[in-house]
Amino acid sequence: MNDGGTMDLRPEMSIGERLAVARRYRGLNQEVLAERAGVHVDTIRKLEQGQRHSARFSTISALANALGLETPALLLGVVHQEEREDPHLLSLRRALLPVGDFLPSADDDAEDTAPGITAVRRSVEDAWGSYHRGEFAELCEMVPRLLTEARITVREHTNGTAAQANGVLAKTYQLGAHLLARMQMEDLALLSLDRARAAAEASGDPLLPAVITNSVAWIFMRTGRLGDSAHVAIAMADSIEPTFRSSADSHVAVYGGLLLSAAVADARHRRYDTARDLLNVAQAAAQRIGDDSTDRWVSVFGPTSVAMQAVSVETAAGEWGAALEAARRVPMTGKTPSSWNATFLLDVAQAQMETYRDIDATETLRAVRRSAPEWLRRAGLAKVVVRELLGRPSPPRGIYALADFVGVAH
Repeated sequence: MNDGGTMDLRPEMSIGERLAVARRYRGLNQEVLAERAGVHVDTIRKLEQGQRHSARFSTISALANALGLETPALLLGVVHQEEREDPHLLSLRRALLPVGDFLPSADDDAEDTAPGITAVRRSVEDAWGSYHRGEFAELCEMVPRLLTEARITVREHTNGTAAQANGVLAKTYQLGAHLLARMQMEDLALLSLDRARAAAEASGDPLLPAVITNSVAWIFMRTGRLGDSAHVAIAMADSIEPTFRSSADSHVAVYGGLLLSAAVADARHRRYDTARDLLNVAQAAAQRIGDDSTDRWVSVFGPTSVAMQAVSVETAAGEWGAALEAARRVPMTGKTPSSWNATFLLDVAQAQMETYRDIDATETLRAVRRSAPEWLRRAGLAKVVVRELLGRPSPPRGIYALADFVGVAH
């Protein structure tokens, strides 16, 4: 167990120093960590003693998973919370935790007029579009206002429209959670999802609690809680399992989305056979729908998203050739959002880098920069791939410009 301190994984530390800090914080000796991660204890010892300054990505990923960390946190470090907070984040905090929650009699001048449900829903739908495009600066200004408006709507619509208002509030809290997670505020994100879950239950929509649970699984996966991530996704999927002959496409899509989340979590937990089995069931669900879902208020799911996550499973397994082969089968229909496309292409770039197709990896990263620049700038995996390519004896052409763009020193 830790001694009550914090896991201080500073960017200026060596990877060995970060490994030692994380290991001691978790209360593990080198031998136990080696057993949990499935790596040789000498690798850990040499990294911590500074005799080695790097290791294969798959080794670092296994160590990070065993320590309950995201791989980029161990590879690159984590900026202190106080250094990444800004006025926009403070506004988001206040909107998530308004003073009225603790002092109900307090007046809020911003809550004098109740907006219409349809208008608020349209604004929230537009904001989700901004999220998928990576427009995070704009969202930091939009989401606090949307949370306030959605709460007022629930407060003022108490009769036949109350359920609809709660549905809008649930999706707004979910959006806030995703934004907070992208800002590395996962604890606050889980708090927002807890509030989203309560609103979803009040909405009367049988699928909305499952949609929120899928976000919970994603947050757990981001924080290294891989077993918990797979468990909550599978448990919810089992509870809403559709009848393929008669269930609505939206029902099948939410079910399939949960299976995809569980598959990726299991793959990162080195349960590769289970992950591939889940992908097969998700593939059957996608074939049942027949096309990619365009109702992103409910779920992003279909043949394209299943094919993309198959690539993610193979990269987690370190099967780089299989990942690239799976990538060639991804049907780029244009119906998946930019966020999904960017994540998929980053998996491809990693597989290309691991197989020394450095020019291809660089071109893939440049494609992400053209189509989703903010996703590239914020992606930890992008920084990992760029840093690896910079370390080649002959770095590929264009990698220095990408390094500058994503903030990797050279």
